[in-house]
Amino acid sequence: MSETDCLLPLISDTAKADQSAWMCELLAGYVTSADTGNETLVITSREVLCEFCEESQEKLDMVCRALVRNIRDHQGQDRLLTPTLEIVSFLLNVGLMQRSGEVDARTLASLMQKSAYKSSNVRKIETCTKVYGGIARLEEEDRSQVRMKRVEEGIVESKKRLGAMLYHPWPRVRTYVVDELWSIFAEEEDEEGEDVSLAAELKGMDWGRAPKDVVRRVVEKLGIETT
Repeated sequence: MSETDCLLPLISDTAKADQSAWMCELLAGYVTSADTGNETLVITSREVLCEFCEESQEKLDMVCRALVRNIRDHQGQDRLLTPTLEIVSFLLNVGLMQRSGEVDARTLASLMQKSAYKSSNVRKIETCTKVYGGIARLEEEDRSQVRMKRVEEGIVESKKRLGAMLYHPWPRVRTYVVDELWSIFAEEEDEEGEDVSLAAELKGMDWGRAPKDVVRRVVEKLGIETT
């Protein structure tokens, strides 16, 4: 018996007619429960989503494909778009989304740029930076576990966009970006315990007030040119 057979005939027939569209609509509502509100509800919703994705590659691909499609199709509808972005960030962090060959990393990064462009929604912009960070950190992952398409291009583009966002006029946004860059350029120490990593460039600076020439110098040293 299929999973749709337990539904009412009319609903079951609708689901079977176009499973892709059905999953998109289902996740459009589901992401709100998995993003905000009661903490228990959020935790449970995310746990159930992970369990569903881990049951089979087919189910994982179905979810990831629908989430990316919803990001593309619901630009400007922040009530739906923001929680969708948050769940994409979450699935990247738990190592699920990168296991789907239905996701193109370069396209996903481009969708983040489109979502954040000229937006006044700070939370949405923050979530976009987290997705950029999730893609950029794929550079350190075991590539045998990553099935995403165009991973290298996605990594380069995500770092580029984070570098560009260090010039954002809003101090809060620049702080979010630095948090992501810090997680990408992990600290390293030499034999004397001195910090020699690129992440050291992010220390000791109030990024809410940093002048553009300082931002430019750091961006160049981190190798995340914005042009």
